[in-house]
Amino acid sequence: MGRLRISGLLLLLAGCGPVGPAQKIETAFDAKAAEYAAKPGTGRIEGQAFLRRDYGRLVTAAGERVFLIPATPYAVERFRKMFDSEYRAYFGNEVEPPPEDYFRHRRESKVDMQGHFVFANVAPGRYILATRVFWTEPNSFLTRGGAMYDVVDVRNDETTKAIVSGK
Repeated sequence: MGRLRISGLLLLLAGCGPVGPAQKIETAFDAKAAEYAAKPGTGRIEGQAFLRRDYGRLVTAAGERVFLIPATPYAVERFRKMFDSEYRAYFGNEVEPPPEDYFRHRRESKVDMQGHFVFANVAPGRYILATRVFWTEPNSFLTRGGAMYDVVDVRNDETTKAIVSGK
């Protein structure tokens, strides 16, 4: 059952939630509002993605994909509804699938073993960074962690430092 719920959350992050009742996104997707993300830029994002265990030790998002999504009004509402206005969720809320154009403006990168990721040649603007961290404690079958995101502002000729930690 836990794996089914995790799979549902991962599908939500990818933008295509499982079949069933889903929250409606009231803001219409405007592809023109997301076009800035496809333009060449000279900004750079250097980030880390991790969660802190209850006893303080960090778990990185090693090997996970991290998504760079233009923070349009549609995307911001979508993430607020998925995450209940928090920056981290284990199960998340199901929302209706986005239009196909939504995916054309998204970029992705991989998180390295230390939890670091980079996006180069980023156009100026506001973006959502989203990924996930899951782990199992020793002698336990329960999965812990969750999906998380943060919002960053990028400027040309500058490096934006990002910490995606669910806070």
